[in-house]
Amino acid sequence: MPDPAALGSWRRRAQGGRERRRRPPLVAVLGTGLALAGALALSGAGTAARTPPASPAPRLCPAVASALHADVDGDGCEDEVSFTDGVLTAGPVRMRVGGPGDQVALGRWTCGPVTIALLRATTGEVFRFDGWATQGNPVAAADVGRVDGAVSLRAAPRNGGRCDDIAVARATGPPVLLPTQPVAG
Repeated sequence: MPDPAALGSWRRRAQGGRERRRRPPLVAVLGTGLALAGALALSGAGTAARTPPASPAPRLCPAVASALHADVDGDGCEDEVSFTDGVLTAGPVRMRVGGPGDQVALGRWTCGPVTIALLRATTGEVFRFDGWATQGNPVAAADVGRVDGAVSLRAAPRNGGRCDDIAVARATGPPVLLPTQPVAG
């Protein structure tokens, strides 16, 4: 808190020694202002005049043009995902998932983050991964079923898009949803 005598001395020097009408002490002005602000806060008046705290700047993510995309590294930005001959590439990550002729789809299989489902078309086996593998942290595949005549798979939204089932298309007949009982959601 400033010293009133020092403040007065500074004002006189700034004005070139001229006498001015005495102002109320700074403490009294601030005290009155605080009392007024306190009264407004207690009465609920003046709340519309408050400035909300500044929100953090939105994260800028690069545009993703790929049909397959997911936030693989958990940074809040989607990464382009591709799958060729059993190798999945997602952003800077490359991992072996399956083999040549297998197919993948991305979805919210457990109503959580987007992960991979894999179809081994030669056998009709369908697998689900509940996370993304990282260096030193492999993720095991969950066997979710076998569909005779399976030719492709895709995400089938449920619960307003919060969760997905795995829709397996067959060479003949309607698609099959896996799992037959929803995992979560």
